[in-house]
Amino acid sequence: MSARGEAVPPAAGPRAALGALGRGLTALHRSLVERARRDFEREQHALFGAGELLRLLTSDPHFAWLRSLSELIVDLDVFLEVAPGPGDDDAAAVRAEVERLISPDPNTEGSLGERYREYVLDDPAVAIAHAEVRQALLRLPDPRDVDEAAVLHARHQFREANRHRT
Repeated sequence: MSARGEAVPPAAGPRAALGALGRGLTALHRSLVERARRDFEREQHALFGAGELLRLLTSDPHFAWLRSLSELIVDLDVFLEVAPGPGDDDAAAVRAEVERLISPDPNTEGSLGERYREYVLDDPAVAIAHAEVRQALLRLPDPRDVDEAAVLHARHQFREANRHRT
């Protein structure tokens, strides 16, 4: 649904809609990383260059909450390159996974949801990127008919495609 409550027309197909979602997730990730970087630099009273930031993103516990989103973006990129292309069921499973990931779950320590909601509410760049992801999600098939097993299977396929790619 659009902001006016109208149905959002589907993209040219699952691949196009998932590509738009991937671009939105990348922008969201970039804004979350920038915000987390500012917070970390303020806490540490230091500035970090790009190389140091990459090391921190991949190994420092302060940034561990972002890794699930990083992995999903990589998985989605790989999934879009695999033949045959994704179908409606695949797209619905991806939508369910993204919705699960960006839905705050304060009960799961180290999850994206711990800081995500705070950042969406507090940082305009994160809020804009979040809105773009939400719009991209609306262009994907509704996951209500997709069970958790299908979501897990799709995620497994992403990982297998990535493993065989290297």
